[in-house]
Amino acid sequence: MNPHYLYLTVDLAVLAVPLAFSFDRKVRFARFWPALFPAIAVMMALFIPWDIAFTEDSIWGFNEAYLSGIWIAGIPLEEWLFFICIPYACVFTYESLKHYVPHPPLKSLALPLTLLLAVASASLAIAYPERQYIATTCALTALFCTALGLAAASKPAVRQWNHRLWLAYLPLLVPFILSNGVLTGLDFWQYPVFNREVQDVADQIVWYNNDHNLRIRIFSVPLDDLIYGFLMIAMTIISYELIAKKIGLVTGSPPAARP
Repeated sequence: MNPHYLYLTVDLAVLAVPLAFSFDRKVRFARFWPALFPAIAVMMALFIPWDIAFTEDSIWGFNEAYLSGIWIAGIPLEEWLFFICIPYACVFTYESLKHYVPHPPLKSLALPLTLLLAVASASLAIAYPERQYIATTCALTALFCTALGLAAASKPAVRQWNHRLWLAYLPLLVPFILSNGVLTGLDFWQYPVFNREVQDVADQIVWYNNDHNLRIRIFSVPLDDLIYGFLMIAMTIISYELIAKKIGLVTGSPPAARP
């Protein structure tokens, strides 16, 4: 394979299975696209300018050996696709779990987890104000989780969304680490699971300036990415539910019988 298409291949590999199963009989996820793609656009309205700014400031960057060479607004095409393919796969998983796990367990843990993440994120933002990646990610996550937690405490529908969000996010950590592992170190499995030797991580499609993160990696993946990923997924899912409600789509409903 031409190495210049490696990042693009990762994007398409993430998208392939969810897209292929978006037309299955049980879920028929494609019928929710009118809510999904505007929700992705809402998320991208925050994450794309953030990405462009951090790339310009060399807080992170890209190895051109693994890129197609197409750049848009200062970031590669593959990075734009990342913010479409990953959220698509995540919301597909979130919606599918509504159908395949109709009575999920541990509902009582979702709100405490959201509030705990809000407190932990605020604490990290205060502790590391000079490290822009973790400080920015945690400040935004603290604000988002506080708002989500308050809404979930008073509104049953939001409480259900919050519960389903955690039900999807926790198993999604496995493919998230695998895909981000490839992006942040092609042989990511060769590093320790809890890796503090960040200077030894090599052969990256996406590189990070370690002066701006926690300097702790899960294999080759910055620990900060797990919080960043949660915020990206959560923003998309909550936007998806709000937009679906606004336009009259009933998420989680069975598809209409075909004649």
